[in-house]
Amino acid sequence: LDAELQLDRLKQKLSRRVLLLQGHQASWHQALALAPGTSPLCHNLTAYLRDKADFKDKLSPIVTSLSLALAVSPGAHGLGLVLYGDTLVQAQVG
Repeated sequence: LDAELQLDRLKQKLSRRVLLLQGHQASWHQALALAPGTSPLCHNLTAYLRDKADFKDKLSPIVTSLSLALAVSPGAHGLGLVLYGDTLVQAQVG
């Protein structure tokens, strides 16, 4: 599977308010190898909110997304299959 995490994805790249601790980027991408009979994969990613003096928009929600797609094998033609499903998880912290 190809996994991609986007933090504060509704903002332009330079104005994102949340970054990952490792690499100070607003996105993470990794190919995950799954095989029958193996243990589940777990990845812990730590994110932080930039200092509020570094951005103007303090009221709009911070939207994150995680997408998973079946990886295309090398030499294959066309796009990989996308695993589709809508899941909305929303939390508001005051």
